[in-house]
Amino acid sequence: MTIEGNKTKNEDFSRADVVLRRWRGGLLLGACVSCFMLPTTSAVAQEKANAEQSNAGIEVITVTARRRAESLQDTPISMSAVTSTGLEDRGIDTVTEIGDFTPNVKFNSSVPVSASNATAAIYIRGIGQNDYQLSADPGVGLYLDGVYISRGVGNVLDVLDVERIEILRGPQGTLFGRNTIGGAVSVVTKKPHEELSGNLSLTTGRFDRFQAKGSVNLPIADGVYASLAGFYHTRDGYVEGVVTDAPGLGDTDQLAGRFALRLEPSSDLTIDISADGSRSRENSAPVVALDINENAPAAQVWNGVYSGAPAICTDLSNASRLSDQRCFNSQWALAPYQHGGTFTAISDAFTNGNPEPYRSGSDVNIWGISGTVNWQATDRLSIKSITAYRKVTGFWTRDSDHSPASIVQTNSDWTQDQFSQEIQFLGDLLDGRINWVVGGYYSNESGNHKDLVNIVDAIFLSGAVLEGESLAFFAQSTAEILPNLNLTAGVRWTQDEKTFDNANQYVVEAGFLTGAPFNPDGSGLQNGDPLMGPLGQATTIKDEAWTPMVSLSYRFSPEVMTYVSYSQGFKGGGFTQRVFPPFAFIPSFSPETSTTYEFGFKSDLLDRRVRINGAVFQNDYDNLQITVNDPTLGFAPIIQNAAKAQIRGFELEMQSRPIGELSIEAGLGYLDAKYKSVDIRALSAGVTTDTKLQNAPEWTLSASASYSIEAPSLGVFRPRVDWSYRSRVYNDAVNTPLLVQDGYHLLNASIAFEADDSDWGLSLGVKNLTKEVYLGSGYIDDFGGLVEGVYGRPREWYLTAKYSF
Repeated sequence: MTIEGNKTKNEDFSRADVVLRRWRGGLLLGACVSCFMLPTTSAVAQEKANAEQSNAGIEVITVTARRRAESLQDTPISMSAVTSTGLEDRGIDTVTEIGDFTPNVKFNSSVPVSASNATAAIYIRGIGQNDYQLSADPGVGLYLDGVYISRGVGNVLDVLDVERIEILRGPQGTLFGRNTIGGAVSVVTKKPHEELSGNLSLTTGRFDRFQAKGSVNLPIADGVYASLAGFYHTRDGYVEGVVTDAPGLGDTDQLAGRFALRLEPSSDLTIDISADGSRSRENSAPVVALDINENAPAAQVWNGVYSGAPAICTDLSNASRLSDQRCFNSQWALAPYQHGGTFTAISDAFTNGNPEPYRSGSDVNIWGISGTVNWQATDRLSIKSITAYRKVTGFWTRDSDHSPASIVQTNSDWTQDQFSQEIQFLGDLLDGRINWVVGGYYSNESGNHKDLVNIVDAIFLSGAVLEGESLAFFAQSTAEILPNLNLTAGVRWTQDEKTFDNANQYVVEAGFLTGAPFNPDGSGLQNGDPLMGPLGQATTIKDEAWTPMVSLSYRFSPEVMTYVSYSQGFKGGGFTQRVFPPFAFIPSFSPETSTTYEFGFKSDLLDRRVRINGAVFQNDYDNLQITVNDPTLGFAPIIQNAAKAQIRGFELEMQSRPIGELSIEAGLGYLDAKYKSVDIRALSAGVTTDTKLQNAPEWTLSASASYSIEAPSLGVFRPRVDWSYRSRVYNDAVNTPLLVQDGYHLLNASIAFEADDSDWGLSLGVKNLTKEVYLGSGYIDDFGGLVEGVYGRPREWYLTAKYSF
């Protein structure tokens, strides 16, 4: 709605006051408690924003969740948004850390089986994907300045020159598209501007931490602005190697940079060009052994044939086997912060089988370039184009037995690149009472993952060669159908096509499995045998989906808005790249779909001193892609469409500034996530209707408080406390007891100082103050006899000095 509509709006609210005056207070209280509230027109939004800037209430946050700039409080979506100031106050360095304080959101900073430190699994409202493989799509979309990050590898973005992060809950299939079945995370960076400015921060801390982060904004000429940002971070690992040649794990060694250029050749044309890159050279992810079964098949082979001490290692009555380092048994279950993996192998073909020799490593290179053009073609029409290219190369390894033995080990070489083009047409009609956006999207992706797996002396290449294309068209419109009552409707059509080539799927050395009747035709296993179908085969799958949404919003007053919505989403199908014994074909799986019904409210109360937003929802989740170890199919984890689920819950977020010096935030999330049905494939793997969905804690709670203390002629001190709680989390699909993390609390505390001139400051903080030990992700390998996982970081202190101009 344009400014010209203000008079009409004010008259509407004046008439409404006659009716509402006597019961408005009761309405607001009831709305906050029972979740009665929804959207506004842009005229009211503009009026509110202007007034908000002039008082000391809660910060006004502008978001682009609906592809146009609008206030967070005017957006009829359950979403959280945190600005650069909020990130800095919490001491956040990567996107994954926002999951600790966002309702119904969970980030796994290192997914099972990966061993890469640059791979995260994002879950929103219990929906996500816990497998990083090239041929499986994520369940939550991650976007950097509107550019979709298509793979899990490379999605641990450094918080570098970030303006804000938006977390959208529920399917975002209309405007964001495929693979946003659980929601979307949108990272928006700062844009160059006309003022010379910059900042630099230096951080030290536990584990010999050193971090330097800085940026500078450079106005080059009228209408030509540039910015540079850089980030360097090193620290030692927090998982200790307990034997000779066992490296420390969980270290950090990252270098990142970003260059941005803004061109404004005219008042109606803006061109943004950016290039970013990052480089990490780290040891493998901090995976540790929780339990070891020495009676598992691969463990028995090692102890009886390769250990060098079979009489000791296979004698279960001999207690000395539990201290003899040649034996593979529970002596190596050293979780949470120790391991015995030496990253050595008995097979030279495995050690030198990939471009880089086997060693502890998590090396990732990421770079991307994008160009965004905004053209105000007419007073009522603007056109936006987003063109981008990104490339990720990586090398990482796992010593999965976490011992000097060679039971199960992996050596991965990864290359993936993507090109995308999106165009949007945005406009409005009838003096702004109708706004609309239509557009199209195209992406092309290719990848090559050489995943070399060593089981004792047997070696398999179990990777993927993937080509993919996606094409989509979308449209959405919001119309003011009555004063303060808005109707939004939209739809998206998507077509995905993926081709999987089995060139990286064969037996390198059959080893101790030579001659075993594992092939599909019953023949004995030999070197060079394919793992899925005859070598040289390729399989293509094509998916099409319509994902509509509709919402109705009503603004009861300038302070209170409610909405009800219906939305659909889908996550693309794919291929399983890990199989053993061999298959006669290339196994694939179908898309997931979800339908969500949501009712929410947004409110700014008490002269914007209190903000309370909330939503209740039901998600009907169909054709779930479950990663399971199905004993009827073999030993490797298989992705299958094997269940239906229903997820109900709510989110409630509060911000308050009762006085100018005190800031309080709190969040509450609840999930009731249940399988409604499971088929024989899930039942064979141990998933039943009584099984809990993984990464869907029933309760997520958080709270923080900060207080500004003036020190005359010196500056301002700001003590801050951040607390979060996650109830019980099931870290795998079958709810393995050892991988169940009971409810845990995290407590961070800091005190910041800012000098009177605001040019420099200091911040001293402690993360995980109470030394909470908690499991972030995990995996069970019955063939190798292993249960392994990644634990959260222990208590760490940090000291940051910053300067800005």
